[in-house]
Amino acid sequence: MLAAVTGGEDRHCHGYGFVLVYRGPRGGAWRVVYERFDAVEEGVGEEEACRANLEASLGAAERLRGLLASASEAFLVFHVRRAGRREPRGSLNAHPYRVSALHRGGVVELYVAHNGGVRKDELASLFGLEAASYTDSHLLAIWLARRMEEGADPGEALAGGYRFVKSGYDVVVLGLRDRLRGVEPWLVFAGGMAPGLDEARVRYYAPYGFESAGAAGYVSSTVAERCGGGCGVSFRRLSDGVYAVTRGGLRRLRGLG
Repeated sequence: MLAAVTGGEDRHCHGYGFVLVYRGPRGGAWRVVYERFDAVEEGVGEEEACRANLEASLGAAERLRGLLASASEAFLVFHVRRAGRREPRGSLNAHPYRVSALHRGGVVELYVAHNGGVRKDELASLFGLEAASYTDSHLLAIWLARRMEEGADPGEALAGGYRFVKSGYDVVVLGLRDRLRGVEPWLVFAGGMAPGLDEARVRYYAPYGFESAGAAGYVSSTVAERCGGGCGVSFRRLSDGVYAVTRGGLRRLRGLG
C-alpha cells in the first residue's frame, strides 16, 4: 500500500524524505525506516545542493525499491520537496514531519507530508511559536497532532485543517498507533485546494489516486503527469476530500472543512 506526495513545479531539489513501514517476506513485526535529507548549508551553493539532493533522492528510491521487493506488506510516504522562498531549509525541515499525539490512552506517531500552503502565522500563534522558525507544513503537523490529542480521529483532524488553507491542501498522514504487542499502521490523505485559484494552480494541486492488484494510494499531479502509463498503474483524478488507504483500495471518508 503506497502513498506519495511531491512538492514543487519544475526542479524538486530542496530535499527529500520518506517513511516506510513494512513487514518482511514472512510477515512478523512491523519495521520502520525514516529518513530526511537536504544538502543545503552555509558555504554550499544552491546548484551544488540541488545536485546533491537529486542524487541522494535517486539513491533513496533505489533502496526503497529493494526493501519493497521483499516486503509482504508496506506503507510508504515519499516526498521530494521544492521549498517556499522564505521557508526554513535543512534536513530537519524536509518532509515528512514526525510528531506524536497522546490519543485515547495511547501514543500515536504521525508522519506528515504536505504540498501547498497554509496560514502559518495563524497556526504559530495558536501554539505561541515563532512562525519564521517553522515551515507551514510543520506547524500543520503539530496542529493535527493536537487535534488528535483532543479526541479527533485522523480523518476529522485532516478535514479540520483545511480551515487554514491558502493554496493547496494535499496532505498525507501515515500513523503508527501503539499497541500492547507491537504497532498498528494506517494511512490517510487529504486532497484539495483553496477556492478561487487560477487554472494552472487548480491543475497542479489536483489529487490523483491509483488502485491496482495489491497496491493503492495517492500521488501528486506531477507524478501522475510525468509517469503517464509507464508506472504499471492507472491514475485517476480524485474529488476533493479525505481518503483512507485500505486493503480493499481507496475509501473516501468525508469532505474537507
